[in-house]
Amino acid sequence: MADAYGIDNVLVLVVIVVIVLTIVTFLELRYFRSFMKKRRDRVDLPDNAHNGILTGKAIANALRSVGVDTTQADDVIAEAETAYRRRDYRVAIQLSEQAKTLLKSQKAKHDKVGDLGRLQRVRATASDEPTTKEVLQKEHPPNYTQAKFTLSLAEERIAAARTAGRRTAPAEGVLKNAQASFDAADYDSALKLAAKSRRMADGEIPAEGEPKTPVSSQVEIPRPANRACASCGAELLVGDPFCRKCGVKVERPVACATCGASLKADDTFCRKCGASIP
Repeated sequence: MADAYGIDNVLVLVVIVVIVLTIVTFLELRYFRSFMKKRRDRVDLPDNAHNGILTGKAIANALRSVGVDTTQADDVIAEAETAYRRRDYRVAIQLSEQAKTLLKSQKAKHDKVGDLGRLQRVRATASDEPTTKEVLQKEHPPNYTQAKFTLSLAEERIAAARTAGRRTAPAEGVLKNAQASFDAADYDSALKLAAKSRRMADGEIPAEGEPKTPVSSQVEIPRPANRACASCGAELLVGDPFCRKCGVKVERPVACATCGASLKADDTFCRKCGASIP
């Protein structure tokens, strides 16, 4: 009987030891997994913070090249870089995400404003341009302001095309000729060449082998368009893209007056009947 009791006690002790070892092993494995996860997080945080800052900078540079105001986002990215240098990687990641949100919001606002907003900024920031319509009319010849704005717009579109990886050499060559015409005070030619450069940068016309519109051998005398400027009421001539008095952009007709065919914004002649578009 004594041996039987001794064997039972040994079995109970062995079972208890096995249970204790199982519990200890489970706890150690759980602690090890938690430790490894925290370690991986510590290793990944610097990389994630660094990548977030670089991504924010790249997006800001791309948007800035097309005229988007990125001032607020640039400040937030600078704060993220400061947090990264202090090894506060979680804060750096949060700030980089905040900068991306600001850039997305500014891009949406920029898309709503469009080219008119850029024209207003050019007029507001140019120190050599007047601030009223009357002074503009007296001090600058026709097409001066329009040519200056279109040159600036073409530069922005070429920069955007270059960022997108498109070929911009032909558009840059036309823009160089436009700038030379502007410097020579030939604002009509500068306006036309700058508009062509902008269209080439946007891919609206081919860089090589561009189809040419037949040019009449006779010089066309500007004639009234039987319309008035919606801003100042001045009489408009056929082919005027801007009002000669106040500089406001002239809205183009959406349909051909001869055959009723739909028109695009850059059409000079009707694609169906060939009639000149005022």
